[in-house]
Amino acid sequence: MSAEETTKTRSTPRFRVGVLSVVQIILVVIIFFAANFLSSLHHRPFDISDDLGFTLAPSTQRYLASPDVADREDRIRMIVAFRADSPFYERIRPVAEEYVRLSNGKIQLMLLDPIRANDQAESIAAEYNLIFNQDLVIIDARTSQERKEAKGQKVSPHVHISRLEDMVVYETDANNQRRVRGFLGEDALRTGLVNAIEGKPRRMWVLADKSDLGTENGSDVWPVLSANLVSQNVLPERVQLGGKESIPDDVDAIAIIGARYDFTAEELKILEAYWGRPRASILVTTGEAEVPPRLRSFLRTQGVTPRNDRVLTSKSGEVRTAVVAHFTSGMELTKDLWEKSTMFEGATKSLEVREGAEDLLNQRIAPFSLLEADPRYWGESEFPADSVGFDKDHDNMAPLPLAAAVLKGTATDERFAADTGRMIVISNTAFLEPNRARQANLDFLASATNWLVGRESLVGEAPRNLRLYRIPILPAQITFINRINLLILPIGLFLIGLMVWAGRRA
Repeated sequence: MSAEETTKTRSTPRFRVGVLSVVQIILVVIIFFAANFLSSLHHRPFDISDDLGFTLAPSTQRYLASPDVADREDRIRMIVAFRADSPFYERIRPVAEEYVRLSNGKIQLMLLDPIRANDQAESIAAEYNLIFNQDLVIIDARTSQERKEAKGQKVSPHVHISRLEDMVVYETDANNQRRVRGFLGEDALRTGLVNAIEGKPRRMWVLADKSDLGTENGSDVWPVLSANLVSQNVLPERVQLGGKESIPDDVDAIAIIGARYDFTAEELKILEAYWGRPRASILVTTGEAEVPPRLRSFLRTQGVTPRNDRVLTSKSGEVRTAVVAHFTSGMELTKDLWEKSTMFEGATKSLEVREGAEDLLNQRIAPFSLLEADPRYWGESEFPADSVGFDKDHDNMAPLPLAAAVLKGTATDERFAADTGRMIVISNTAFLEPNRARQANLDFLASATNWLVGRESLVGEAPRNLRLYRIPILPAQITFINRINLLILPIGLFLIGLMVWAGRRA
């Protein structure tokens, strides 16, 4: 074989290898850009924080997928006007982006820094008649037609503004210094979204002349109750039923909190007339005192009877009245809480819930147990007493329902399901005391409230309180960290580079 043929034979594989390498590089580049392009169109973020603080609550996700949002023709405008250097900007931004993603584009997000984008901020301020004196979020749920007609109008019921002061939870430390304890970004955005879409809050009459808004400890439960209702876009109004001829049609629900004072015969007729309406909604909680006779009789006709006992248990001779309870499965109202535990402190009575009773079914009344005490507890009929122990002849044994729901009407027929009457009875009021408020109980109350006013998509676990954590570092530790960053790390990198350079030179 000649030298020319040998050279030609050797060069051919090199040419082929080179061509294949170029083709592979081109294909890799194409795949890289195609993958990036597809990921920009179809991607899903993952919350890798320790407490999943940026994952929206299940109830919020359901609401974003509900017809209230999904069936809208016009997109909802959400303007997050936070300074970029605000410590809360990176808290609110990912949450707002989750609202946009889970709404399938029904929410349009605008991130605005009022300091840097001054011209744009002035335009927004003029449109919504506000001053950017603090960070805020604007939620505009007006239709395009409403926006055209709103020129010159400064206020619209379908525009809600949530300010930073409504999102931050403060506490006072031992030195009487006010500091941030948590951030309620998702809660504020959800409340604002519901408020903007509905245009006005639902009305709930709290019958103050039949309620006892204080407890056996002298605590006022109104602040916790009203704050919980307002966060669900429900406006609580303290009214006296005495002197009223009827309950207005625009009242969405009534509440009797810590039921203590009885109805007169005329007032009971007003209550029964209201309960006979389509979409009637009643919330009842019991307190330390016995439930008044007429109210107790009314509840008994609906299949839920408050017992005159005290739920408690005994361990090592010690009486314990703080009741551990479990949410029962079955109703969608408490779906996110099924099989979860909570605790009721203070005076807790048991309920008799006649589930599946034939006489009630004939009247289209269906009561359901929602919460039951742990089997260790019993209903003590004589409390307080010198000695406490279970007496099967007088006391009530497990299961002991502590909360119940009542449906009145044809809930299984889609044609009439929206017109059913709804009632929630909770055999405790002390869970609303500020020092006894537990998140599971507040979630339950929020779910019950939304269920009563017909917002099934918002029942379930409420948004989390995103807590801010601080790591205490001593001055000596700060000095040590600075030495590592300014001296040890640079010197270490220099030495490594010097060793690599010396190795290559050798």
